[in-house]
Amino acid sequence: MTTLKTWLLATLLCAFAWQAGASVPLGGNRKGVGGAFDMYGCMQSNNYYVVNFAAYQFDPSQTKDSKTLPTAECIDIPSVGKTQITLDLLDRDVRKKPVALKILREDGATLAELPMAVAKQGVVSVGVDFKSPGKYQATLLVNDTDLHTDPEISALHIPLTVALVVEQPATEKPLWIFFIVIGILVAALAYFLPRLLRSKPADA
Repeated sequence: MTTLKTWLLATLLCAFAWQAGASVPLGGNRKGVGGAFDMYGCMQSNNYYVVNFAAYQFDPSQTKDSKTLPTAECIDIPSVGKTQITLDLLDRDVRKKPVALKILREDGATLAELPMAVAKQGVVSVGVDFKSPGKYQATLLVNDTDLHTDPEISALHIPLTVALVVEQPATEKPLWIFFIVIGILVAALAYFLPRLLRSKPADA
């Protein structure tokens, strides 16, 4: 009976742990302009394509070496200046097709452009110098002959903010609250379940 109780307790604890892990999708940290990290990564998509977005800004006061790699920013870029925009093409078939990347100002003016070419490594990247704070856009175009759709229609448009404070929605809960709740539930289960199992034979 003791072995059965132990097995049941272990199973329930594993189920809670699995649920906690399953609730947090895999993805690297992506820092927003407010300094918060998004554990959900920086995945951007439309009805046709999905990419992982990253923007890198080097601090001019730091020496550029492997130990001072910049943080991969998400679509809320914290400051103006030279920025490397990178898209990881998550659709494997798109890696075999010509793609182009444009960085546009809010008024539609093109700031940087990567011409149509096959991204054999699955990554497209372009450098852009943001001169002023504001709203911008990264546009990925794919010459997709299988889709039979004009690249301008199927294009993935990614809205960007540069050096603008973006307020988090009031309903958004910090991630640490989620982990505290899970911890409390697991602790309560570990405390009460053995007592409940021991009390059943006595009651009977």
